[in-house]
Amino acid sequence: MKLVRFMDAAYQGKASGRRLKTHQGDMIFSLEDLADQVGEKPTRAEVEQFVPQVKNQLELLVSTHPGKKYALLWGYLTSLAAECCTAPLLLPCRDYAGLELARGTIILQEAGDHVGERMKGGKILVQGKAGDYLGQKMEGGGIIAAGCRDYAFRNMHGGYGVVRGDAGKFAGLGNSGGRIAVLGSCSERAGWLMRAGSLYVRGDVGDYLGLLMSGGKILVKGKAAKRAGWRKKGGSIRAASYGPEAADDLPGLG
Repeated sequence: MKLVRFMDAAYQGKASGRRLKTHQGDMIFSLEDLADQVGEKPTRAEVEQFVPQVKNQLELLVSTHPGKKYALLWGYLTSLAAECCTAPLLLPCRDYAGLELARGTIILQEAGDHVGERMKGGKILVQGKAGDYLGQKMEGGGIIAAGCRDYAFRNMHGGYGVVRGDAGKFAGLGNSGGRIAVLGSCSERAGWLMRAGSLYVRGDVGDYLGLLMSGGKILVKGKAAKRAGWRKKGGSIRAASYGPEAADDLPGLG
């Protein structure tokens, strides 16, 4: 059913531009309706309470442009919709797609910020470049992107992330688990404050690789710029070569 006809049937002849008054247990027809019930920054459980996992209703809500005001709500709804779908869910380039995704597959041509944040399972494929905070705080599942900006997989606990091109600054910041593979190069401070998990970079990395890391493994097939391993407390770093002021006794790939 096309979206226009679905809207007409859902509103039962009432003007679609006018919001329906909602109460707990009633149908939710817009992000504004949903925000009236749960607020603009709810938990996933609060959203699930008011939005039954009905495919047509979820598709209607996901088709709405959320703007910044309802970005979190839209993010939760994309995950609920993907979890209901047997086929991959195709989404436009917006922030928070796949927020707390537990299963299912999401495909984006390009991605905004916070895509896959706190995801616990499932897969997200970004055919183009992602924005900042890709896979932040993810606990499981997997993300594959052609490239990304800063803070990719920050505070990652589990799962895997693959960047087929280059990553920006602070990749893997504060990780305590999971696996990251960057098939291009990384900018500065990759693996900063890393506690566990692994980071693989096929290309080169910028300054301060593994800054203050206390655990985990970093492998760089290319060159690490200046101050690699600076103030490192634990874990391991290996690179093909190092710039000036690297920590003592960092092994090469030899």
